[in-house]
Amino acid sequence: MVSLIVVFGTFVILFGVIGAMRGWAKELLVTSAVVLGLFMNAILETYIAPYRTAIFAQQGGTQFLVRSSLVILLAFFGYQTPHIRALQPKVARERLEELLLGLLLGLLNGYLIVGSLWFYLHQAGYPTDLVLKPEGELATLVGNVVKLLPPSVLPIPHIYFAVGVVFVFIIVVFV
Repeated sequence: MVSLIVVFGTFVILFGVIGAMRGWAKELLVTSAVVLGLFMNAILETYIAPYRTAIFAQQGGTQFLVRSSLVILLAFFGYQTPHIRALQPKVARERLEELLLGLLLGLLNGYLIVGSLWFYLHQAGYPTDLVLKPEGELATLVGNVVKLLPPSVLPIPHIYFAVGVVFVFIIVVFV
């Protein structure tokens, strides 16, 4: 049996490798899409009373599916980026920098995507037989790690700043 912490770390590393292969400009679009997904979840659950009532009236599995589907859907569309031809002459000259920045943004995307899914799974109480609820000493460790996952680190006031920072990066890089 594999711990959730090991699975989380493995997926973050996998996303880092994918980011290194894709490049930082494309990974920046994925980061913005995932931050937008976290923003949408936070806004819907905090300020839209009918949504909040409906989501918390559901069982844990449905809560997890609704929350995670928004993040997964936006991440999917973030990964479906066109070729960015304006940056290609510059990329050919700076291949090492492109690789390292892509790696870093890929690691960040892995943390944002997989960390958000794990956070939503934890909040739902691990409502599936595929993932066992941590017990004993592992539960304490998992509880400490969950406090560091994206939805926990980016609550309502912080997510506003994250959206602003991502928007500034998008404007600076692509305009």
